[in-house]
Amino acid sequence: MASFNLIDRPWIPCIRLNGARDELSLRDVLVQAQEIREIQGDSPLETAALLRLMLAVLHRVFGPRSWSDWKAIWIIRSFDNQKVGSYLERMDIYPRFDLFHSERPFYQAQDPKANAKSVISLVLDMASGNNATLFDHHTELAGATLTAPQAARALIVAQAFGIGGLSGTSENFTDAPCAKGVIFFAAGATLFETLALSLVRYADDKPLSVAPEGDVPAWEMENPFEPDRRKPRGYLDYLTWHNRRIWLIPEESDQGTVVRQMRWAPGLILDASDVDPMKQYIPDLSEGWRVLGFLPERALWRDSAVLLKLGDKDRPPSVVRWMADLAHMRLLDKHRQYCLMALGMAKSRASLDFLRAETMPLPVSFLTDNDQVGHLAAALELAERVGSRLSMSTFNLARLLLNPRTSDQETTDEKTIEKLSRAHDKSKDDEAKRVGKLARSWGVEPDYWSRLGVHFHALVNDLPHNPEGAGTIWREQVRQAARAAFQRAQDAVSDDPRAARALAIATNQFEAALYRLLDTSQSVQPTDGGNKHDRAE
Repeated sequence: MASFNLIDRPWIPCIRLNGARDELSLRDVLVQAQEIREIQGDSPLETAALLRLMLAVLHRVFGPRSWSDWKAIWIIRSFDNQKVGSYLERMDIYPRFDLFHSERPFYQAQDPKANAKSVISLVLDMASGNNATLFDHHTELAGATLTAPQAARALIVAQAFGIGGLSGTSENFTDAPCAKGVIFFAAGATLFETLALSLVRYADDKPLSVAPEGDVPAWEMENPFEPDRRKPRGYLDYLTWHNRRIWLIPEESDQGTVVRQMRWAPGLILDASDVDPMKQYIPDLSEGWRVLGFLPERALWRDSAVLLKLGDKDRPPSVVRWMADLAHMRLLDKHRQYCLMALGMAKSRASLDFLRAETMPLPVSFLTDNDQVGHLAAALELAERVGSRLSMSTFNLARLLLNPRTSDQETTDEKTIEKLSRAHDKSKDDEAKRVGKLARSWGVEPDYWSRLGVHFHALVNDLPHNPEGAGTIWREQVRQAARAAFQRAQDAVSDDPRAARALAIATNQFEAALYRLLDTSQSVQPTDGGNKHDRAE
């Protein structure tokens, strides 16, 4: 009989403090977290799913219900070996973590309507169904073979990030909890710090409301699918939500136990209106609130000021508000800098577009000083205004090249230029589409934001110590990045004898706009950094 218990068999990929790679069991990775730098899955989704699983165990063991509970963990700089072991070795818990248990395998359930199929469908970044091949070149016809550790990781990723679509049964799959939006964690110098900082207060309906019957992780439920529900019983239920009924079919091979086939079908349907404590929500006129997601052309650091807004009406990731509370309680060193880790994917309907992992600096001082966040917001707003004008100038250059007979009045009417540059990608006018296509071909905007991204970390580091000086340096970096990016368009057309007039007009307008935006004010004025801090009860 096949057996692979996740509690004591190695399957979680880690990076040690000395840089060595290792695979550890669930128990070992938790009790040795202070000796591990980070979890490093094969994809951002795998890293996020592993961290969510570990947080579910830690919340169940430690809470923390109060400041003092959390402080006790933080002071000893490790998770109590005895407490972790006592929980995982309980007679009613240990068998539930066996990946191939005959009756109740970990995170799995049977569906009599589901037929056996290739396990390739379980792995989001392999080619299956509507998915394009991102990093892997297996096909559904050829199939795939997963070792027990690989199958375990693919299983928890599918339950957290599965995408809605056809299932092969009479019911369709729905999106799993993390399929939409970016998932945020705090990141420290060790895995212990990363997990402890993300171990938000778990009490009094925080971070999610608890149902009358109580909240437990799925492996403690007799049947995770009963009662059939669309709202989780609490945060632990949410972190271990059974979005799919998956049943792995193990085989013995020269490699040991492997998985080539499985059965799967839709599981619990999550109410789309539920707020995920690990996500950032932004006000939206049409939707009320929308979740912050990854965009292919937009780096997440451009939204960093939004992530740090902690007013009563803001909805930041719970880890940001929690760390702000800890900082106000002086449980975190105000001179320390951590990182905000963003993991997730972007999808179109039932297919995966891309995966992404980003980190942003997170100084503790930003969490207790709204003025610093205000200075950051002003700096980013300035960069956005210059970026918008850069886009307009690039579009106008393309427009003048393709339409050299454009009148002088039309070339200087900024409202017309702005309207056209913003609407060209949605326009039904073929000419506008041609202009937009030419402007995009020069790669001006990606170049601009890429150049600024290099300087963003320095801006965040310098703002707490010298906001005026940091703002002055940033303004100059914005100017240089904009000019260097616009130079790409200038170089692309400079050999065209018909381009002289277009270049002269577009360049003059661009330089005039830079002067208005960057030279008419001597400093970057702070904007509202997030209103008053909303301390947790």
